Amino acid sequence: MTSRIDAEYADPTPLRVRIDTHEHYSESANHPTADVLAALELSGTEHLADIGCGDARFLAELVTAGHHGRLVGIDNSPAMVAAADLVPGVLGVLADAERIPFDDNTFDALTARHMLYHVEDPRSALDEFRRTTRPGGTVAVVVNHPNNCPRTVELVTAHADTYGIEQTETFRASVDSDSLPLLMSEVFGAVRVHRSDNALVFDRAEPLVRFAESLFGLYGVPADHPERDAILDDLRDDVDDWFAAHPGEKWRDPKGYVVVAARVDEG
Repeated sequence: MTSRIDAEYADPTPLRVRIDTHEHYSESANHPTADVLAALELSGTEHLADIGCGDARFLAELVTAGHHGRLVGIDNSPAMVAAADLVPGVLGVLADAERIPFDDNTFDALTARHMLYHVEDPRSALDEFRRTTRPGGTVAVVVNHPNNCPRTVELVTAHADTYGIEQTETFRASVDSDSLPLLMSEVFGAVRVHRSDNALVFDRAEPLVRFAESLFGLYGVPADHPERDAILDDLRDDVDDWFAAHPGEKWRDPKGYVVVAARVDEG
């Protein structure tokens, strides 16, 4: 992962903004958690690891739903591990996806949601997912479509560019919904794929500006960047101008993801 990615996830706030935006401003119902749970078919007793657990809301939802098997949240951000540790019954572990500090065949189920594209070597991470999941267990991985939310990304990068911020080191997906099924089939054999196509839709400026700001760290404008406030002000003016010039129109930005699930071979 790049230093910009590490900086982005040092604070869970931008991630929370992005999750909340997808929850409230998706054109169609947005149910990635439900899609993952459908792929896993949990009984509630499984020893489950969530790799790249983020702010641990997925694990918290499992606890609330009555899951009583052991739950582990693994992340390479201390802030995210701390969030996992705050959830009753969840163990937070600081580690990389390519070096999971657990024995072979430890977990009954393993999830990696919206994180594999941040890993330098996705195949190595998938090998670790298989190694640490017991035979008969299920691995479910979620990644976005290529060029997810392209209009908002272009908005952010264009304003960063005006301040001389180069995009050579910014987030570039190493794996996406087009490439993940084949990559997982190479590691696990048969896979099941659930695809979700959607869009973010904004009818006013404020939530779009908030979402765009939540992407700043991924595109070279971290919280401590000296020009961050100026970039944000310019971007806000641009968005206000767009809505003023397009009365009654909505800002629509295509997005989507796949859930790819595989059962670890018992042979």
